[in-house]
Amino acid sequence: MKINQDNLPIKYIMGIEKDLPEYPTGFDILYNEIQLCVRMPDRHKGNFTLHALKTYRFQETEESKLLESIADLIDLGIVEPVNTEENKLSWKIIQNPFAW
Repeated sequence: MKINQDNLPIKYIMGIEKDLPEYPTGFDILYNEIQLCVRMPDRHKGNFTLHALKTYRFQETEESKLLESIADLIDLGIVEPVNTEENKLSWKIIQNPFAW
């Protein structure tokens, strides 16, 4: 995966997304995950789990907010569920809007 700087929303270029009241949106989660894929392509291949989001990346965010934001990405066809078992929720990135 890659990120085309010309296609990034200004909030990511400026690094102010965490200061905005709606943080984290689905796109904030997606951007975070794609950055991991770019930095560590051998380890991060486009899948992510709710556990990892809650434990390592968005510790201060309510689980319901994370799930709502991910549901938005599913509705847009950007991610798809991989595992829907309780306590094992995971998704796969199927479109990268930041690479266009």
